[in-house]
Amino acid sequence: MLTDPAGLFATLTGLRLPHGSYVICGSAALYVRGLRDRMGDLDVLATGPAWTIAATLGAPRPAPSGHGQVIHHPHADIEFFDRWTPGWSSDRLIATADIIDGLPFMRLGDVLAWKRAALRPKDLPDIAAVSALYRMWTGHRDITRPVLAPEVHQ
Repeated sequence: MLTDPAGLFATLTGLRLPHGSYVICGSAALYVRGLRDRMGDLDVLATGPAWTIAATLGAPRPAPSGHGQVIHHPHADIEFFDRWTPGWSSDRLIATADIIDGLPFMRLGDVLAWKRAALRPKDLPDIAAVSALYRMWTGHRDITRPVLAPEVHQ
């Protein structure tokens, strides 16, 4: 089982969210792949039955991005979003998730594209880490190759 100092993966697993209705997004997808030493929280994109379960934890509020809603877990640093940032298809992110130790995580190419679009100062080390891994895997220096470009986001 995946572990983290705060027990966020165990807490999430304990909710028994149905597969195919959620995906773990953002920096946690880098943490589980060893591309980050730590993570602050879990950002979970939840739809359908997973969103219904998340809604038992608290009332939905407007997401900080102004796009969709978020529910904060009452006892853990986990946020459930009913959609990802504008331009991203929830269905595609969930359907194409990489399953790691039984949990669905956002694909690295999608994490990279999302972080590049956001381009916050805190994203720069993550962009560099994924880019270095890409160069190691492929021998290519150009990380902007279409293979990592996200598909049409809806």
